[in-house]
Amino acid sequence: MKKGKPECHLIIIAVTAFFSSLSMIAQQYPDPEMLYGSWVFNQSNSVNSMDVNTKQDLLNTPQLQEHIASFYTGRQMFFGEDGYFSIVFPNGMEFIGQWKLQGNNLITVTNGGPTTTQSIYFSNSTSFYLFSPDYADSDAKLLFPRMYFIKN
Repeated sequence: MKKGKPECHLIIIAVTAFFSSLSMIAQQYPDPEMLYGSWVFNQSNSVNSMDVNTKQDLLNTPQLQEHIASFYTGRQMFFGEDGYFSIVFPNGMEFIGQWKLQGNNLITVTNGGPTTTQSIYFSNSTSFYLFSPDYADSDAKLLFPRMYFIKN
């Protein structure tokens, strides 16, 4: 069996590592164009991201079920090329504002509301999830640690 030169192996390894790192950077920092358009809340994936105790509360608490039905089920978000942003809730309530990406952070500001920063991760070109940092208050928990959306 003929062996290759060690220099060739090192070059192949270096080139492979370089392209792998580019792929990782692309996943960490999404292209804003990937976000353009309308997205709908993916309830099943979002519920699956809940911790066990929260899922149990959801099963046993009609008020929590109503809250999810009013504010999450069917929620739609729109991201315009010009930075326009809107959220339409199932109960008809709508918020509009502006959005931008900084690295893998999605920053939104709704008119009259606070600035919100969430990490965004794309699974592919038709689905992503938002991850919010935990509250500083250990007694307060996010309902959905990850909110999943699919392209509408």
